Amino acid sequence: MRAIKILFGLVLFLAIQPVFSQEEQSLRIVSLAPNWSHTVAEIGAIDNLVGVTRYARFPAEVPLRVEQSRIDIVGGFTDITIDNITRLNPDLVLTATGLQLTLKAQLKALGIPVIHMEESSLEEVYTKIILLGETINHQKQAITLVESIQGQLRKIASQYSNHPSPKVYYEINYLYKCVPGKHSYMTELIELVGAKAILSDRDGIAPMVTWPEVVQENPDVILLPMWPDATGPIFEGPQAGSGTTTISEVKSREEANRVNAVNKNAVRFIDSAVTKQAGPNIPQAARLLAEAIYGN
Repeated sequence: MRAIKILFGLVLFLAIQPVFSQEEQSLRIVSLAPNWSHTVAEIGAIDNLVGVTRYARFPAEVPLRVEQSRIDIVGGFTDITIDNITRLNPDLVLTATGLQLTLKAQLKALGIPVIHMEESSLEEVYTKIILLGETINHQKQAITLVESIQGQLRKIASQYSNHPSPKVYYEINYLYKCVPGKHSYMTELIELVGAKAILSDRDGIAPMVTWPEVVQENPDVILLPMWPDATGPIFEGPQAGSGTTTISEVKSREEANRVNAVNKNAVRFIDSAVTKQAGPNIPQAARLLAEAIYGN
């Protein structure tokens, strides 16, 4: 399996070979997702980062360099403009999820190499980390990172192999309700710690669901995303759906008293800035999920 992943990475690597026409130290990387920024730093290439998003928290050196004006902010996640990227003269841009596919297409049309991660599975994350390492001549560091993530996940899985299988509703957004789906590494992590992600058999990374469907599924645990400086909930106007909701709002929903998680006070917050990071934070995400699911 390792050979297959590396071979696939090499094929993709050849497709963006022009990046290697420059010395490694001169490569300019713009990361449009926090997990990519963390990955670049983790494999020893933080000096090549010239642009990140305002949500890049890990490692601490990244926001520190932003504060020192050594790395530029290109935007948030969906409000990034092509101009903000191209003004940094990147040799490589890192994009993520379907929300950035338009940016990916625009960048490729300009002849700018792009590595894109859909975050559809752990296997895809591993493959893209290795591809990044090959692209910027940090192959060994990338493989070491992947092997470290895999090793930590094996240990975590063994800790929860004999646990019961509580049903979990991870509410990605309180307004446009959606859950980790069949093609989300988050579903894999929830199952890795011995739980069952409800409605996760639906296609996609974050398929839509309805609250009545959640009530019907009767989850044992409800997880709500939380992150530093989160605001909300906002139900009307242009900002509707931004921020996060509250436990009391969930408990006030129609027929919420029929849900085990509500009746057992198992509606809990989880640090979304960590759990939704498809990169070096994956093992920490699994640990946080386990702690939130089992109330540790």
